[in-house]
Amino acid sequence: MRKYYQAALAVTAVVSLISLLIYRHEYNKLRYVLEVFNYFGKPGPRTADAGCTNFNTTFTIFNTKFDEPIPSWQRLEDDLYIYSAYSINDKEIRVVGLGTINSVSNMQCLVFFENESKPILGSFRFIPIGNAITLSLGENSRYGGYHFVCTYISDETPTGITFVTKSNKYLNYAPIFPIKIQPRSLSHSRIGVCLTQSSMKPTKSIDMIGFISFHALIGMDNFIIYDSGISNEFNSRLKEMANDPTSFWKFTYTVIPWNFPFMEIDQNIIREIIETDCLYRTYNKVAYVIALSWNEYVNLKYHHAMIDLLADFKQTKLIADRYKLKTMTFCTQQVDNKQYANSTLTVLKKTRTDINALKNRSIYIHKPYVSLQNSHVYVKEIGNDLVAVNQYMYCDNYKENQEVEDVTILRFAQDIQNSSILRKYLGLYKLLDADIK
Repeated sequence: MRKYYQAALAVTAVVSLISLLIYRHEYNKLRYVLEVFNYFGKPGPRTADAGCTNFNTTFTIFNTKFDEPIPSWQRLEDDLYIYSAYSINDKEIRVVGLGTINSVSNMQCLVFFENESKPILGSFRFIPIGNAITLSLGENSRYGGYHFVCTYISDETPTGITFVTKSNKYLNYAPIFPIKIQPRSLSHSRIGVCLTQSSMKPTKSIDMIGFISFHALIGMDNFIIYDSGISNEFNSRLKEMANDPTSFWKFTYTVIPWNFPFMEIDQNIIREIIETDCLYRTYNKVAYVIALSWNEYVNLKYHHAMIDLLADFKQTKLIADRYKLKTMTFCTQQVDNKQYANSTLTVLKKTRTDINALKNRSIYIHKPYVSLQNSHVYVKEIGNDLVAVNQYMYCDNYKENQEVEDVTILRFAQDIQNSSILRKYLGLYKLLDADIK
């Protein structure tokens, strides 16, 4: 009798296990169907009072126009280049440029107006961008980024600006730059992310979509890409997804051309110039902005959204005009994290930080209005117990014994693997689901 009882228990256990497997299979099928609805919406017309319709209406109202003005590096002289022009104050135009101190000192600005047949001479001055003016491109050439500031007395709205120098007085050959007049008051509390090319070239598509998916999860979802070599296919896919009116996610994806004229310029100068254009481009369109490379991830240690962290700053003694974030270097030569060794997302595989890696990258969360309008900006450095920037890079003189484990970013691992942005990208473009395990 006891044998029959044990056999009955064994059969019951096997049936229970099979039932569990069937249930799990059906659950995953149902979950997949729900995700498809999440991507594409339910079939048929949507009613006016549908919740998702209200959401999409709210989103479409946010017309960023981050791509205005469309910039391009234009040569004025061999050692003087202009990139973009903005108006953030009345009767003043600011231009982002690059040059030597000698070439900058000899400039004059001319402003075009709609109802004037000829440009009007303005008053010119310049302000260095940052402190990274370095010796490069020849022993006697000190190149740096500049704010070129041109003030004028007309009450009309300016439409364009050009510059002439003492050695180039031919106005007919000088390029005219369209002026983007930015809002005079803040209209949104959003966060912008300006992206530069990382030192890891070329950046893989899976890592770029991983970057977009991760930062969208934490509310940093307005991406401005300074493009110097990203495939047209990738950019087109992300633009299509960002503009999909049937999706439940919300992010913007704007591509800006970055045809920088020199290769030998110090990388710190290039980053500072991009960051400056980013501040002008997002001025009064977002409340905060940060400039990152594709291999840099903002790692929130306690909060789940960046806006929550910034809101806490407002309520505490940590309030400041600009927040400096510490960087932590994760060398890509390290052994993969065992749990995520099969993943192709670098951020999940590399979880050991090099405590002795040189940290020569200053990363700030800016308030564009404050950073551009105030000569004295109060900066607060934030402890890495609250937030840090994980930088994934190839390390010279790599030593395994200098690493310590830091898995804090893995608290987002399940969210990023289940990200609708990531999964739709992989699903639409036939990449294996195994890529995000």
